[in-house]
Amino acid sequence: MQDMSEAEFHQQVDRIQDLIEHAVDDCDLDLDMEQVEGSLVLMLADGPRLVIGRQPASRELWLATPDATLHFGYQDDSGWQHDGGEGALTQVLSAVLEELTGDEVELELDEDAA
Repeated sequence: MQDMSEAEFHQQVDRIQDLIEHAVDDCDLDLDMEQVEGSLVLMLADGPRLVIGRQPASRELWLATPDATLHFGYQDDSGWQHDGGEGALTQVLSAVLEELTGDEVELELDEDAA
């Protein structure tokens, strides 16, 4: 959403980070999570870290993985979408967590609850 104000952007990022935290908790994965300066950090037991951070100037959410940094933009009708066409943030993050943990991961975000 190009016309999103900075306040609206931060509100959407806070919301999705909260939903991700709850969804990851529900998956019972062996990892720790913490909020650090506006970013959600997922620390896997065997070392890798994922960082879900905000980029206010570009109104993007970035997912930093051990191999790449993926950029997501917010769409009113479909939420956070990968700018390279890889799909929704939830799908991409699930796939990354599956690859890193070896566990089947299907994050379910209850967007009506937030």
